[in-house]
Amino acid sequence: MISVLLITLLSVSTDCRWVEVNVSLWQDGRADFVYKVRWHVLAGSMSGFYLQGISVDPYFDIENSYAVDGYGREYPIEIKNLGNKYDVILAQGKRFSAPGELTYIVHFGGDLGKSGNLAKTSSEFGDLVVLHWAPPQWDESLEHYTVYVYYPITVPGEEVSPDEYGFRTEKFMNENYLLSYFGQEYKGEHYFTVRIHKDNLKTRERLLIQQYVPAQYFETEKFGTITIEPPRKKKFEFPFEFLWAVIYIVPYLFYGNRKSKQIKGAYSEVASLTWLRSDWVPPKIEIATFRKSGKVAKLDLIEAAFILDYPVNKILTILASKLEETGVIKTASRTPLKLEVLKRPTTLRYYESMFLDAIRSDGTLDEAGLKLLVTEVVQKVSARAWDCDMDATKAYYTEKFGVHTADKPLDPEYRNQDYYDYLMHREFMRRRHYNDMESAFAIHTEPIQTYSAFVHSDACHSACYVHTACHDACHSACHSACHSACHSACHSACHSACVSGGAH
Repeated sequence: MISVLLITLLSVSTDCRWVEVNVSLWQDGRADFVYKVRWHVLAGSMSGFYLQGISVDPYFDIENSYAVDGYGREYPIEIKNLGNKYDVILAQGKRFSAPGELTYIVHFGGDLGKSGNLAKTSSEFGDLVVLHWAPPQWDESLEHYTVYVYYPITVPGEEVSPDEYGFRTEKFMNENYLLSYFGQEYKGEHYFTVRIHKDNLKTRERLLIQQYVPAQYFETEKFGTITIEPPRKKKFEFPFEFLWAVIYIVPYLFYGNRKSKQIKGAYSEVASLTWLRSDWVPPKIEIATFRKSGKVAKLDLIEAAFILDYPVNKILTILASKLEETGVIKTASRTPLKLEVLKRPTTLRYYESMFLDAIRSDGTLDEAGLKLLVTEVVQKVSARAWDCDMDATKAYYTEKFGVHTADKPLDPEYRNQDYYDYLMHREFMRRRHYNDMESAFAIHTEPIQTYSAFVHSDACHSACYVHTACHDACHSACHSACHSACHSACHSACHSACVSGGAH
């Protein structure tokens, strides 16, 4: 039996890279969750993983749940209820083969008010609603864990001051996590958002979240109540010792009175079961899909040109022309093309700096360096546009390129009208100069025609996975073999401490 178990475990070797959780809160305590879990498959093939400790009773949205690989290919998934955990796997028995990265996007609805993770409390600042919750722990270390909490609080724009909205949090959160605040745009409105981030989490490390907002932003009639002892200092400080008290009384406060709530009719099981099936409406903040419909990625001219599949030669021509016009380089020879670096400003953009790195001492261009430049742009654009609507993004920049005028540049640095006329095949005075430069670049970029072609080329594929050699093939298997599926029965009741993971 032991030998069979080892063979099963070693058939797949994975490394869970990072986890991101988006929580969109409704005024009545319900929430829309999107869990994004990125796995690096080092050896063998992977079907899925186990998800548990998610606190709420989930209503999975299978249509908007899927997996996506490093090339943007999507895979349908299935979610099976195994009693104490959920098995998230690729549909129809499919497996993803190594090497490569696979991101699972799991979308579900749940009720944080019913689970007791949203509750009422009173303080010297008035009536508050406390979010006392933790996303699942994982059975291996993570590069980072990020949680976005979207509150049903409208704000004027992207920049917000949390104090203006009565937001408060615990001292331990400021000490242990990187916190940031901004307004999330949705359909012309911005909503107050808190980003909780931590790098390099240890195995089973918990990301406990405890924060407060004025009760006026929620419909609290159905919420449970927590009594907080008055702080001794003027500033809001929640006694650390009280956390231990909460752990002991939570099972009673949040779960012991569930039956009485049902009797009162506050939450009937029938209503809960039909919530997503008959009267489901989108939350106020749309995070239902991995790529948000209509969202446009913020790109500069060079990055947008790559997205629109302009030939790489043309893009490099614009890049070189801009550097020449600003006195960074000069053309020493056109046939063959030789460039000379005159200076290296500290304000160069990443691809401009890499272009200079590709110029050899004799003025010729290093083809490997140019390919590395394209690789970097691909990765930067992919990271920046991970949740954007690519069709909407392409349509936006196509229109911008077509109607560009010098007084309204798409890019404050690449504002020369010639760049846009050149890309749009319009006539302009220096067109011959640009055509000659483009022809000179052709010998360096012949294997790569466009952004799309490069994304599917061997050069890009190898660039994405060169770091796999640094990982031990048995890393994940050892964790899967040694850790229990359930970390602590007490903690699972109030802090979602059941451990997720177990790639298979």
